[in-house]
Amino acid sequence: MTQWNFEADYFTACNCDWGCPCNFNARPTEGRCMGWGAWSILSGRFERVALDGLRFALFYSFPGLIEDGDGHACAYLDSRANPQQRAALEAIGTGKAGGGIFDLFGAQLVSHWLPTKVAPIEFEFNDGQGRVRIEGFAEADSELLSYPDGSVIRPWVELSHGIEYKRGLMTNAKRWWWRDDELLANYANKYGAVARVKFSEEGCIG
Repeated sequence: MTQWNFEADYFTACNCDWGCPCNFNARPTEGRCMGWGAWSILSGRFERVALDGLRFALFYSFPGLIEDGDGHACAYLDSRANPQQRAALEAIGTGKAGGGIFDLFGAQLVSHWLPTKVAPIEFEFNDGQGRVRIEGFAEADSELLSYPDGSVIRPWVELSHGIEYKRGLMTNAKRWWWRDDELLANYANKYGAVARVKFSEEGCIG
């Protein structure tokens, strides 16, 4: 198997309520999954191809429980990447190069991949607050969770077995939308999470 690894800042959101039941092997809030993730790579390599500073995102749509499969998905690659880097990011994101969750979702649970897109990807976060924008396809805003009296909270979830992240800060996806062919979604005040993650062809390793 191709050897690769990266360390990245990560943001994910979906159509579930805060915390996302799927993290605890429970039924998704709406009985279906429309979720996505964006990675801003700090450092990484795919064999001899450097991935430092690049970004990519994945959107998944499952009609029912994720484990039942029949998912539709699409990969979105950083327009700043050269052809070799784009090929590497696509191989990782679609599960062709292993990687635990990438392989599980991309190669086993997704039945239909839309053609990969290349676009400018903005990724700006500080202490759980920030935004992701994939030009022409998607936008999301994240904020810290708070109580009705305005008190801000920072709940962390520890998932030692996690295949997506091991430790994540729960946030409020204040709004997020996606528009790409059949991948259409528009939500407000739903589950969000930020994390620093490490991946290799073996999966999530930190």
